[in-house]
Amino acid sequence: MDHSHPRSFVRRWRSATIARRAGPVVVLGAMFLGSACAGGGGSASQPSATAPRRAAIAIDTFMFSPRTLTVAAGTTVTWTNRDAILHTVTAGTRTYDPNDSGRVVSTDKTGLFDLQLDGRGATARFTFARRGTYRYFCNRHPGMEAQIRVV
Repeated sequence: MDHSHPRSFVRRWRSATIARRAGPVVVLGAMFLGSACAGGGGSASQPSATAPRRAAIAIDTFMFSPRTLTVAAGTTVTWTNRDAILHTVTAGTRTYDPNDSGRVVSTDKTGLFDLQLDGRGATARFTFARRGTYRYFCNRHPGMEAQIRVV
């Protein structure tokens, strides 16, 4: 090195120092950019394609919660009864008296599922294999209705 020109020495020293400090940043940036462009390729944080899909619905104070649930085909939904009394999860729809919204005039059960949850802590499960909208209700309590959208 030529130390006869102090300014050139300082410039070279600064350049070398900046390069040493920036080197890891450039390498990390390139690694990040490369992995982002590569599409990920399945990391440990992503669920595998064969992992079972699950969703939960609570029955609490005479209500299904959530009232509308959207899931992927193949998802198993578990209903949990938090009330102390019996409820059902019955696939189908109800028609109410237009003059008395609490009076059921007809019930159309699809027969797809009719699950009984005997009391607090009881659970029931059903796996939704096909896309569609599935309406259901509690056969014992008017107004307890909800739906599941399978996409």
